[in-house]
Amino acid sequence: MIKTAERRELIATFSDFYAELDDRDLASLKQIYIDDVTFKDPVQLVQGRDQLRDYLAHGLENALTCKFAIEKTMVDREQAFLVWQMRLQHEKLAGGREIQIPGTSHLLFADDENRIKEHVDYYDIGAMIYEHIPLLGWVVGKVRNKLAGV
Repeated sequence: MIKTAERRELIATFSDFYAELDDRDLASLKQIYIDDVTFKDPVQLVQGRDQLRDYLAHGLENALTCKFAIEKTMVDREQAFLVWQMRLQHEKLAGGREIQIPGTSHLLFADDENRIKEHVDYYDIGAMIYEHIPLLGWVVGKVRNKLAGV
């Protein structure tokens, strides 16, 4: 049986990998995820480590930088919860300025090995994309202000 201490080591490897996400390091996914991992975020559902690699590579194509600062973790033998801040600098968003997006991840571990079998990210897609596209960002801001009563 895999112990919680081993799971914490895996989360440390996970955190290091995402701290400076770069398409040159995507081969490291083998150390973190099982072959048939399920990955879900507000943009897409991906099945399989190769498809996850392709999805991340596509997302990084126009990114100047993409870093995740893991702020809090809760880990046991079966799962982990992480609270993070993504710092993204993308040539097509916010005029290339860095934006910060808070989020969380829920990770489920494989039963028989020390790797992740399911990864679900939760974050505000509007804060990441829609608010940083010139005309659409203005509209989203107006809607947010209206809902907030401003």
